[in-house]
Amino acid sequence: MDPPPTGWRPDPTGRHEGRYYVTGRPTNRVRNGRSQTTDEVGGRMLPQYVEVSAPGRHSVRSSWLGTGALTVIVVLVAGMVWVLQHPHRDQAASPEATYLSVLRDAGWAGAFSSDDDALAHGRRVCAQLEAGGPQQGLPADKIAVDQFCPRFSDNFHVLETTTVTGTFVLIDALDRTGISSIATDGATCRGSDGFSDIGRDTRVIVKNGTGETLATTALGDGHPAPGSCTFAFTFPITEGQERYVVSVSHRGEFTYGFDQLQHAGVHIRLGG
Repeated sequence: MDPPPTGWRPDPTGRHEGRYYVTGRPTNRVRNGRSQTTDEVGGRMLPQYVEVSAPGRHSVRSSWLGTGALTVIVVLVAGMVWVLQHPHRDQAASPEATYLSVLRDAGWAGAFSSDDDALAHGRRVCAQLEAGGPQQGLPADKIAVDQFCPRFSDNFHVLETTTVTGTFVLIDALDRTGISSIATDGATCRGSDGFSDIGRDTRVIVKNGTGETLATTALGDGHPAPGSCTFAFTFPITEGQERYVVSVSHRGEFTYGFDQLQHAGVHIRLGG
């Protein structure tokens, strides 16, 4: 029997006793016995890895243990009595309750402002599929499909999210113009003269082919080297767009595909 698409499975890396899966994809949540933690390093060793929020950690004072144990016993006894008194009542959870429970367990509930908002989103996902929309979306969308329109589950593609690394290298114009285009204090650097728009706060903007902004970040501190100033930055991106257009200040636009961004990153040179 195939394991459930969402839940605990043995950790394929062997680093922990179990690893949590969401819609068939390994996550950073792991456990050893009753102890749960996160393991991003091991997760990145697995295909289709996705990060989810760690479950909340609650501390219980030892003086409450006796009362807690008694409460559990009372609840169990009351539950058994209720079952005996209602033997024919359907106790299966509704799709709505299961959807919200799996969302919370997978760490996606925080993406919505309320349970009603999450339910409305889930129904909207299925409505778009029923209308012939593309069978793809985020892990939270796949959870909705599994509960509200499972006939689309087998062919639904979960879009991958990755963190893109990038570099922006400003080449000094001193040899060409006799005037340096880089200012430095020895520890950091930035553009100067005609390149004064290049510095730690310069915006890096990522858009799709229709001009919708997908991600923004800043260049950060520049790192000086003889004849150049290098800025390193990162930004998250999700597949599913036809193209991704990256711009730094007003220094032109650079077009990439998702595979390019995921495997090669962004490397831009300016000046010289």
